[in-house]
Amino acid sequence: MAVTGPGDPQGSPSHPGGPPVASGTGGAGGHDDLRAEAAAGIARMEGYLLAQHARTEAAEAGAAFVGRFPWLGPHEAEEIARVFAQEHLALRRRMFQAAVVRADELRREYSGRYACLRRRLVAAALGSAVALGAATALVWTALARTT
Repeated sequence: MAVTGPGDPQGSPSHPGGPPVASGTGGAGGHDDLRAEAAAGIARMEGYLLAQHARTEAAEAGAAFVGRFPWLGPHEAEEIARVFAQEHLALRRRMFQAAVVRADELRREYSGRYACLRRRLVAAALGSAVALGAATALVWTALARTT
């Protein structure tokens, strides 16, 4: 199974078949562009390596599973190991997708909580500032009357 898209180390969609080409102008923005492209390239390579590791792990799991049935013929064992590896990868993909969905749900939930807490903090700070201002005004008024 070939890896395509963000995990493809062969290049970016705008530059297929080769390494990403820097789009910077050489100024300060160019360094940021190069850093962003380098980070994206590293992320693609990491994704590719993780996918390859998952495939290797699935093949090893399939071979270990088939090893429990020594009476299988070579073709039967190969087919069962292949199907086991496919199912192993499919299960892993579903688990990963579920984790991504849950992470997105948690991000939205905590973003909402953070926004609420931030509004409360700003309201409390403003309330405290108003109360402090009022107290200061009262103290100055009282001092002004006594002098």
